[in-house]
Amino acid sequence: MDKFLHRVLFAVAYFILYVEQSHIVLGNVSRIVGGHDAPARFGRFHASLRNLTGHHVCGGAVVSKWHVVTAAHCVFGANPQYIKVFIGTTRLDRGGKRCNVSAIHINDNYNRSTRSNDIAVVTIKGTFDCCYTAGIKMHEYELVEGDPVTITGFGALEPKGDSSPQLRALNVTVFSQATCVYAMRYSREVTSNMFCTFTKIGEGTCHGDSGSPVTKDNKLVGVVSWGIPCARGFPDVHTRIKPFIGWIKKLIRDHYCGLKSNYKEVVTTGKRIN
Repeated sequence: MDKFLHRVLFAVAYFILYVEQSHIVLGNVSRIVGGHDAPARFGRFHASLRNLTGHHVCGGAVVSKWHVVTAAHCVFGANPQYIKVFIGTTRLDRGGKRCNVSAIHINDNYNRSTRSNDIAVVTIKGTFDCCYTAGIKMHEYELVEGDPVTITGFGALEPKGDSSPQLRALNVTVFSQATCVYAMRYSREVTSNMFCTFTKIGEGTCHGDSGSPVTKDNKLVGVVSWGIPCARGFPDVHTRIKPFIGWIKKLIRDHYCGLKSNYKEVVTTGKRIN
């Protein structure tokens, strides 16, 4: 136990020293997010949630023919008819397919103040075209410190900038949970349903990246939730997917069963299903 405590204290001290040094050299860095242009394959499951004017608001991950997983704070209180889901492209300005939204499912345990259980599922009208997208599998892997993961997003490249027209990808590592709890103690509590990532100053998430997928081995492990924008030397905090896989799968299963039931009613009675 003493050895563990010493390791935690050492990690905290090292992190504080690193952050202090990083802020000294930050200056007028114009490219905050860092990373690189995302390969085309990421566009197969990465979704862009937009308002009626076409402005990108948040990211999401396609997990079935009908569903996108995103952050609850992205869609809380929103009317489904005012949200459009764009899929199948790594560009905001061209390509892909636009889908209308039929329902928004916010996790019952979501807390707006603490961002605890910050996860939601968006259901589209119709189905995603297989020519444009392929749902990503959800990973039940228990993330540990040092695990390599990838964040993709259309978020801004600087604090007051616009969304990136090109989907970006950033390779990061899972950060120490204990150190992250300490580092973010004056912002929000980092709970067990969250995990943190960190690389270096000038790399991380920014406005517009919320709800975007965090992947490991091409499987979904998290959703971008919150942080101190933008890439200013603090960890990014994400919602873990693992605790919510059962809930997400039930939504998918119930939707599928409802579609089958409606189809049978049309076939047997000839009634029109609205």
